[in-house]
Amino acid sequence: MLAEAVTQCRRYGARGLAEEASRALSSLSRSAAPALSVRTLGGLRLIRRGEEMPHREWRSRKARDLLKSLVARRGEPLARDTVISVLWPEETAASAGAKLSVTLSTLRAILDPAKEHPADHYVVSADGAVWLRTDNLDIDVETFLREAERALARRAAGGDATELLAAAEARYTGDFCPEDLNLAQLAGLREGARATYLTVLRSLAEAYAEQGDDEATIRCLLRLLTYDPYDEPAHLALVRALDRAGRYGEARRMYRGYAARMAELDIEPAAYPSAR
Repeated sequence: MLAEAVTQCRRYGARGLAEEASRALSSLSRSAAPALSVRTLGGLRLIRRGEEMPHREWRSRKARDLLKSLVARRGEPLARDTVISVLWPEETAASAGAKLSVTLSTLRAILDPAKEHPADHYVVSADGAVWLRTDNLDIDVETFLREAERALARRAAGGDATELLAAAEARYTGDFCPEDLNLAQLAGLREGARATYLTVLRSLAEAYAEQGDDEATIRCLLRLLTYDPYDEPAHLALVRALDRAGRYGEARRMYRGYAARMAELDIEPAAYPSAR
């Protein structure tokens, strides 16, 4: 029942209720929760067996930055020299190397405070590089990308992917580590995940439109335009959906907003679209 409630809340745009229902569902299966989850969408958090780790337990900003950098590598090795140049750009090699060793120890202690696993269970340091054992971690951005790929593949194959798309869309709770826009090494995954999210939103809006669900279509397109206010097809699809729903005043207002956006880019706006 709770799982169905989550699905329906997502469909009708009640994201707050969907989140509450999801938390209730999670509490029922707390015993099956992953040993350690890394949440990066909307901000970095650690979840141990369903319980969020208090901020005070981080102890080290550099350990947080190192974890973000490793997550951004998606399990690929990151050269120690690169880590040093990013985290301690003004330090000597010897001094920075010692600080990296301390930071690695701190991060391992944060991830596994009870020392339930070998030292390299989560973070490996070998052959002049550092990397995460992503198979041993539940990482939200990886789960989102995996579910999005599955949903988009189902739709591309001509199957009904509406529920899969809605579930993937709900996974995206914000940009990857938005609190650290100055860390250049995070930009690739941040932009890639956002681009995938927008593709999911467009596909979900199209799926709802095909089903004749104009209200769900409108909600998807409005969310899409908050991320990309210059998406011309989304603007025109929104105007059509509003017209079909009989919300003519809103449709005209949105069309004027679209024309203003195109003017900012010195692009001639398309004619007012038909509701068909």
